[in-house]
Amino acid sequence: MIGGLFKSKKVIAAEKDKRIMENEIKRLSLEIVRKDGFLKCKNDLFISKEKAGKNVYDWEKMGDELKKYHEENQALKKELEKIDKILSIETLDNNYLIKIERFIPEIRFSNALESLKESGIIYVQCLNDYVIEKLVVDVKLRAEIIKRYNNFLDGVMPWDLKTNLLKGEKITKIYSKYRKVVNVLSERSISYMDELNYNVLESFIDYGYNEDDIKILKDIYDDYRKKYLIR
Repeated sequence: MIGGLFKSKKVIAAEKDKRIMENEIKRLSLEIVRKDGFLKCKNDLFISKEKAGKNVYDWEKMGDELKKYHEENQALKKELEKIDKILSIETLDNNYLIKIERFIPEIRFSNALESLKESGIIYVQCLNDYVIEKLVVDVKLRAEIIKRYNNFLDGVMPWDLKTNLLKGEKITKIYSKYRKVVNVLSERSISYMDELNYNVLESFIDYGYNEDDIKILKDIYDDYRKKYLIR
């Protein structure tokens, strides 16, 4: 039920983020054109530093602003690419359990975190408003966790949390003891556990791994999915 509900809402949230990013990119692009045109006019007129006085300062300042707009625009485009990847994921039904300490990692939540874990609440998906009301003593923190949890249900959360939810844990963490495995998968642009499968692991025979080695890698993969994948 959680997976089905979350699927539609997280897509809506991603689409909203995408529209905001696109509008901001358009704004910055127009600003770049305007600033760039101004600089070209200045260049055509060519005023020397000795005669320009304050005009030179304005010109240089405008150049700095143009550089800043270009950098902001590139950063936004990269974020837009991430959102497009989320929207293009074919396996949106695959959601993964998220540890509660990743949901409320700040020090101010340490007592609330301890109380939740002592009561067996170790994943975000185990939460609900009643549990939070019952186990979190501090009124202010309780309200903040409830708000954060409801945002989570609506697909509104930090990027790393959303990626963890949709694509699982990073390969670098689960296979941290197997440096060569991590490097090979990285070269093949496989970064998250949801991107891994038996076919990929079996292909390690080409990298000098024997059947026993591959079985160990598969067991790690199976254990992770058994524990964290929401079916």
